[in-house]
Amino acid sequence: MRSTFRLAFVLALAFAVQTACSDDGASRDLDPTAGRGAPIPQDAQAGDAQAASTMSTMRVAHLAPGVGPIDFCYQGVRKGTFIGPVLGGGGAADGGGPGSSDAGDTEEDDRTEAGADTIVDASPSDDDGDDDGGGGEPDAPRAASYRTVSKYLVLQAAGPITLAFLPAGATSCANALVTADVTLDPGKLFTVALFGRHADGGVSLEVGAFTDDRSTEPNKLRARVIHAALGAADVPGVGPLAVRAVASKTTVLADRVAPRRAATASQAVMVDGLGYVTAAPIPPPASIAIGPASSDGADSGFETWQSQSADLGLHGGSLHTAFVLTGATESTFEVLWCADTTTSGDRTTCALVR
Repeated sequence: MRSTFRLAFVLALAFAVQTACSDDGASRDLDPTAGRGAPIPQDAQAGDAQAASTMSTMRVAHLAPGVGPIDFCYQGVRKGTFIGPVLGGGGAADGGGPGSSDAGDTEEDDRTEAGADTIVDASPSDDDGDDDGGGGEPDAPRAASYRTVSKYLVLQAAGPITLAFLPAGATSCANALVTADVTLDPGKLFTVALFGRHADGGVSLEVGAFTDDRSTEPNKLRARVIHAALGAADVPGVGPLAVRAVASKTTVLADRVAPRRAATASQAVMVDGLGYVTAAPIPPPASIAIGPASSDGADSGFETWQSQSADLGLHGGSLHTAFVLTGATESTFEVLWCADTTTSGDRTTCALVR
């Protein structure tokens, strides 16, 4: 079914962290010597003039270790049929209906249901076990892989929505890994995160939705921290965290961020209602320091961890989301550091900071 909607978008230039993504958009380790790359156009903007009340805009963050590439379906809560699988281009499941479209489209979408937009391509650098190198076909093309964040995608539904996450390559919306109800308001941007918690030899999946704000300030940086360090197969999860950027001076990015949540305001730092802190620019190189939140003794138990130093792009006018992930041991972390106004191919431009 052809879409009857046209989405106009505003181009905004932003600096990307050099080597943040490979040519196909996969996150990889951040080079400590990396500088800023070429400007990349912003692919979605809240408040677009022609946004319709029946459409919503979201991106997918795969933050569940031990879970392979994923796809998803969606429907209005308790009404209609599921649409999808979306990433594999399945269109509407169980009989008709529109699929989804790219939030950056400026021309009318002439794709059929079988050709719905791809958000993310699987890549071997995502540690998901796929082999898409050497010119062969990947095991799970058109999939969201662990440690990746898609670009924004327009869904042809808004308000209360049921999401069903599936293994990549699924041909129907049945047998979901997890389903969850979220509210995606029209005219706003959302990050929908798939979290994974290991327990009793298995993985418990949870879904969280975060409202995004892509406004920037010319002489300030804006950053948001989301806690996804819920544990892996051999590493337990941790409680609330404090996160700082360390350079010639230390800047608090989150004095307290609870598991599966964005940062909250505290006496140490003012955070807005969506979890963003606004601060003075930080010249490179800088590192990320993560330790237990200090509000009560139950949160303690490990020494502060600090990443390698690198150019994190913390200049005026920059906008970032930092997803804190479980590291190799209980006292180490990884940070999926994303530049929220830039994309590389089908993904938000992100770097893996260790």
